[in-house]
Amino acid sequence: MFENFSAKAIEALQLAREEARRLEFAQVDTDHLLLGLLAEGNGVAARALKLEGLDLRKARVAAEQLGGRGYMRSQQLFFSPDCQAVFFDAAALAAQVEPVLVDTQDLLFALLKHPRCRAIALLRHLNADLEALYRQVRSVRAQDLESPTPLPDPERVVRPKHFSPRLLTESARKAYDQAFAMARAFGHTLVGTEQLLVALVIADEGLAAQVLEANGLNRLDAEAVLHRVMGRGSGTVESKHVLSRRAQEALDAAWREACARGHGAIGTGHVLLGLLGLDAGGALTLMDQLRLNLGAVQLDTEQAFDDSPRDPEPRWAGDAVSTTGDECLLP
Repeated sequence: MFENFSAKAIEALQLAREEARRLEFAQVDTDHLLLGLLAEGNGVAARALKLEGLDLRKARVAAEQLGGRGYMRSQQLFFSPDCQAVFFDAAALAAQVEPVLVDTQDLLFALLKHPRCRAIALLRHLNADLEALYRQVRSVRAQDLESPTPLPDPERVVRPKHFSPRLLTESARKAYDQAFAMARAFGHTLVGTEQLLVALVIADEGLAAQVLEANGLNRLDAEAVLHRVMGRGSGTVESKHVLSRRAQEALDAAWREACARGHGAIGTGHVLLGLLGLDAGGALTLMDQLRLNLGAVQLDTEQAFDDSPRDPEPRWAGDAVSTTGDECLLP
């Protein structure tokens, strides 16, 4: 069924499976598909959803509120009849253009044609304007057709599958080393996502530091919350520190983000996006404690990459977004 799906559409389906598995459902339904399209991050659907104010973390919370948990863990997940109907409609939409390739916007357009499906219920719960979303998808797609992103070198390069420190830019490497130094100073045996986040600010250079500081995260506040939330370790630590599982997941996600943008190195912005993509961990706890507007941080970071698509460590020149009070709550 999926031989005519684009790479981004396939990634969205795989992420939808992960969302269903995370919520312990035995099948992938349309709300999981919507989360997968949003989590994919770079396709037309994800960009349109974000431009309409949808945030992955809030969407995940809303999906669990509406649909609960399945409590039926299964190694092999199947797509629900509603999902299969969406795939059929998406293929029909894609068949109207040449070459016939089902992309993320086709999947989102098809979802919008099923008003009684769980994805639409989730969008309405998040106060999304469905007509505005439809127009936004068309607008983003039109912009892509008018100004396609420059493709990487046509000669396919064999890239590493997972994160390695040698892939880091100079600024990102400084933050990475700072995270390890911080773990030693706090007496922790593992380097977690919380150390990675604070190190991005302490390193005081690179895209991540610029965006985080502009959105209200300064070094003193970050260190204070880290000390309060995470505390000190036993003081007896291994001579060689290692990354925690979630920190490794975040850095692997950062490398995937870099590859998706055609970058050969991981910048601090990629690391920040990798942290924002997690559904749990110390970094998210810290950001919640500091009341950061995660949606604004993510959009600012992505905008910097969009403005300088070839640079893995661009500078951000936007206006800071307020992160205090009720203004940080997305609809």
